[in-house]
Amino acid sequence: MPPIEVAFFMEETPMAFSSVTALEGLVNQSLGKADTPSVQQGISVGGLVVQGVLAASMSKLAEHVDITAFDAALTKTLEGATELERVIAAGPAVQPAMEAPGQ
Repeated sequence: MPPIEVAFFMEETPMAFSSVTALEGLVNQSLGKADTPSVQQGISVGGLVVQGVLAASMSKLAEHVDITAFDAALTKTLEGATELERVIAAGPAVQPAMEAPGQ
């Protein structure tokens, strides 16, 4: 899925944030397993709200930090959280049984 484009009031061109896509991936992986349509719809609406909040936060942060570097760092953080959730969900790795010496 391509990054979500967010247009700010004072800008002529929209900015695309890869961190929004990474956040969507984390939410979909963590919460998107729900079976009921009402839960899926709630997740979708929540995602739209979070996208708006993230876009507004980024526009305010742009005055104080390199927004491209910030977006890249936030993307890595969210992708790391997604991978961590995947590892935890997978459970423990099966270790091969060790044979007793001399058998």
